[in-house]
Amino acid sequence: MTITSKQKQIINAADTVLLEVGVTAFTVDKVIEHLGIAKGTVYKYFESKDDLLAEVSTKALNQLLNYFRLSERNTPQGIEQTRNILMSVYHYEQDYPRYFELLVHMERPDFNTTAESYLSISHMLQTFFTEHIQRQIDNGYIKKTVNPLISNYFCWGSCMGVMQFMDAKKAFLKDSEKIEQRELFESYVNVLVDGMRT
Repeated sequence: MTITSKQKQIINAADTVLLEVGVTAFTVDKVIEHLGIAKGTVYKYFESKDDLLAEVSTKALNQLLNYFRLSERNTPQGIEQTRNILMSVYHYEQDYPRYFELLVHMERPDFNTTAESYLSISHMLQTFFTEHIQRQIDNGYIKKTVNPLISNYFCWGSCMGVMQFMDAKKAFLKDSEKIEQRELFESYVNVLVDGMRT
């Protein structure tokens, strides 16, 4: 599907609104107000708020994929590549908290979209990590008993879960003199990677 200039304008406005107010306060009405257009114009191109957010998430997911690729490219071969790819989720959340919030929002069971760009980039992320795990198995860094596709789902789901936990417990973790968020996420990644490594 080719995106029209009007669709791009709406997506860019939605991106701006998201970055200003976050996903919880995001509404189509705020996008309309930002653009000064009629409500029907948005719904002419996007069936729902979720479809509009899915288009915005394409940028967010592309950036996350770039974090994964850079982590792999900038790390010598070995299990550290996998560790650094997983750690890049933490770095991404620190650099783009509003986009990460959007990705968490999109993990809701009631989130429903058929936006091609969202489905395409989601597939690219899945393929990247699944192929990475397969290469790690082929090179002898990860156990042959590890299923790359299942590992992809497990790593994605657990990364999102740990990041959500850290966000929900932010005040508690700040008050704790013993635990920092980065240390907690690194410990999680170490447990995960150590369970897969040969």
